[in-house]
Amino acid sequence: MVSIILLILLGIIVGVLGAILGLGGGIIMVPVLTFLFNMPIHNAIAVSLVVITANSMSTSAVYLKSGAANLNLGIALSIVSVIGALVGSKTAVHLPQNIVMIILGVIQLIMAYLTYLKMKQGSKEYREQNDDIKGFFYGEFLDKATNKLIKYNPVKTGYNFLFSAFSGVFSGLSGAGGGALIIPGMNLISNVPIKAATATSSFVIGFTAAAGSIVYMQAGFVDVKVACSIIFGIFAGTFISMRYFSKITDKKVSYLLIVLLLIVAFQMIYEGIKIG
Repeated sequence: MVSIILLILLGIIVGVLGAILGLGGGIIMVPVLTFLFNMPIHNAIAVSLVVITANSMSTSAVYLKSGAANLNLGIALSIVSVIGALVGSKTAVHLPQNIVMIILGVIQLIMAYLTYLKMKQGSKEYREQNDDIKGFFYGEFLDKATNKLIKYNPVKTGYNFLFSAFSGVFSGLSGAGGGALIIPGMNLISNVPIKAATATSSFVIGFTAAAGSIVYMQAGFVDVKVACSIIFGIFAGTFISMRYFSKITDKKVSYLLIVLLLIVAFQMIYEGIKIG
């Protein structure tokens, strides 16, 4: 019973941070499950992917209904990302635990650096474009904050496919969603408004995590009880975040996340070297 309560609490924390920062939460879940719950690294990654799948599917449904998620772009990126996730997952399940821990530690160092860059640069201001010619990935949505219809034609989308492929491999190896790679690519390079980029990324992450979790399920690494407990907590955490923590600045939370990632990264690398 105590373990279930702690898992729900973990889900709440992940839900709050995910709602504020737009992260799937896997980069936090995996280390916590590994160190605090003594769960083998492969099992922790498997649970994380299942949780991210459930969370992303529920949020992306809302984004699709509102029109914020770009369906054409999302489906195209999902195909590439799923292939990457299958490659990353099949590679990870056959690697020794110490190697996976070292890889995850290095990935978390990279994540800390990307979070720092995102915090410093912020999101790119959307540039008004000539929307007379609507490309295949053209999108539009009503921004409720400004009550303005936003129209955009993504540019240089080839780079987004590259980022999606890497995010898929990254997701399969680490149990994270990969949104930290996809969102900046769409926003900073392809001139996709940040809200549309976040919404579309949520759609892509769901398919990516699902593909990776299938591989881990087939290998027998998924603990359904643990996954369900965390999912319940995430739903509660998202609700709490939207209601009580909306005024907390992204910068403060980003600093906290960077410190957490650095601590866990060095711990992961140290444990991986020690086990090896």
